Amino acid sequence: MLAVDPDHAAARPATLLVEALHGIRLRQAEVLCDYGVHNVGLPAAIPPATVRRLLGGRAGRLAADRARGIDPRPVVPRPLPASATIRTAFHRHTLDSAAVRAALLDTVVSLALLLRRVIQPPAP
Repeated sequence: MLAVDPDHAAARPATLLVEALHGIRLRQAEVLCDYGVHNVGLPAAIPPATVRRLLGGRAGRLAADRARGIDPRPVVPRPLPASATIRTAFHRHTLDSAAVRAALLDTVVSLALLLRRVIQPPAP
């Protein structure tokens, strides 16, 4: 799980690897990395024409725009399932609060991953 301090949230995406940029395919990421563009902040810092020249017209424009936070697609919330279940079992009774807390956190993370898979939009 990734936690980002709210004061540093705006700068965080710039440090992500270029592969994390939505719409960038593996080959496009390799091309950008070959030219020294390794993180999301760099396509935003270089001229959009340079990114278009590296990746091609449409793909370069989309990559340059998305690196700058420009995405004209509307945000459409997806409905959550009516219920979701994650089970955790202890092999024996325990009063160890650290073990119980660790199991609870693991269950919460597993449930979050399950919900993320359920509501994730289909790949283009």
